[in-house]
Amino acid sequence: MRKTIIAVAAIGVALLATAFGTETKPEQAKPAASGAAAAETKAATEPKTVDAAKALAQREFDTYASGDWKGAWDLWTSVGKAAISRDEYARLNAECKTITGLTFEITTARLEGEDTAIVNYKRSIVAGTSEIRYVDGQWRYQPDAESMADYAKGVDKVIAEGRASGRCEK
Repeated sequence: MRKTIIAVAAIGVALLATAFGTETKPEQAKPAASGAAAAETKAATEPKTVDAAKALAQREFDTYASGDWKGAWDLWTSVGKAAISRDEYARLNAECKTITGLTFEITTARLEGEDTAIVNYKRSIVAGTSEIRYVDGQWRYQPDAESMADYAKGVDKVIAEGRASGRCEK
């Protein structure tokens, strides 16, 4: 009996050593991507849970609130990214002096189907709703319809309209 236990333990140790060994796997040999390319690199699959969607939303809002516009853009869906470039998004927020420092609080969230979450937030005296989508194994922020319509106009036009209305001052 003792020999059987030792043999089973030895096999278990051998299997663990193989599974967690130091051999370089092909995916480990690749150089790490940087910037936007890193955001597009497929990461580990995230769970399709409301908590995971809320965590992505909080990362997006924290990044945005800190003034890291490019980092916030990196967390978007490919549909959102296609509407405005990373650099133009950063320029838009810098030119329009978007408020930084005021943090967002996720108040509630719910799943809407298998691949969409609706996240409710508040920031100071403002409250709103955002859509978070599950794409390629990850939760991603989807800019709202009004923002998408603005991005379609082009950054220069949005800045000019914002300055004319007083909501965008340099």
